[in-house]
Amino acid sequence: GSSSILVGPTGTTGTTNGTAYTTTGMVIGGSGYIGSRLQESLDVDVIDTNWFNDKNDGEDSRLVAFLKKAQFDYSTSYGKISMGLIGMNIYNIQEKNWGYRFIEKSAIDKYRFSSTADLGIGFSRSITDQLNMSLQIVNGEGFKKPQSDKYHKIAFNSTYGERNLVKNSGFNAGVVYTTEQTDNKPNIMTSLFGGFAGMGLRLGGQYNVVRDGQTKLVVIDSVGAIGATVELESNIISVSANYAVRNNIDIFARYDMVDDNDITNKNGENYLVTGIVLTCNGGISVAPNVRITTSEDETDSVTEYKINFQFKF
Repeated sequence: GSSSILVGPTGTTGTTNGTAYTTTGMVIGGSGYIGSRLQESLDVDVIDTNWFNDKNDGEDSRLVAFLKKAQFDYSTSYGKISMGLIGMNIYNIQEKNWGYRFIEKSAIDKYRFSSTADLGIGFSRSITDQLNMSLQIVNGEGFKKPQSDKYHKIAFNSTYGERNLVKNSGFNAGVVYTTEQTDNKPNIMTSLFGGFAGMGLRLGGQYNVVRDGQTKLVVIDSVGAIGATVELESNIISVSANYAVRNNIDIFARYDMVDDNDITNKNGENYLVTGIVLTCNGGISVAPNVRITTSEDETDSVTEYKINFQFKF
């Protein structure tokens, strides 16, 4: 199992100034086998109340614990069947290409393009040694909310190559496609991703597009004239690099570009996180890092200094 904790001095410059010691989250997980074919996995998250309630106002800093994943995997000669509160197949390869979940979430998770766990059933199979495919049918609301409508989400993942670049050298490339019907048009997400690891270097990149079938966006041109009403479409480009300077010292950088294609409100942002990871004895990792967030219109910029810890046991 493993446990990840974010704690340390958080300093910001820009629109907000100040320095404080805060604990903003913890992830505890474990897994084990029941017999030779059945595996169970359990993840518990402890996170701030703002994130749990989909708020970003920072007013409520209390921590709340909740069950994120309670998954059973049954292996057969045809493939693996997953059921319960299962981890979604839309982000896990990209997260390993990035490699530092305890520092920052993967792009799909961070910008809430999709929930990372949901109640449902899934099937995955390795077609060849290099090609793996996965199909899931889930509620669609995610692990924080109960089923609220008659619709379900279908998620498909196809990955070619090495699926864990944190531990193994190689490369991968893949595609993710999800669709969930609404009362209007379906919500659709498409993701293309790839990664490489070798010679002490690990690279990752992904391009994600979400089309919201329910939310409409009124296009206003440069002179203020109202144009056509179109579907809201958001996209993320995320690239990351990690280099092992020594056996226990890594340097990393990641850059995200987020755009919701709303030229009127300009809600997009650019996000940079960079730092070093010190791997200590006893499964402890320490990662001092700096994060710079810049708004799309370049009128607002925030710089944060953080220290992240990871404990593996």
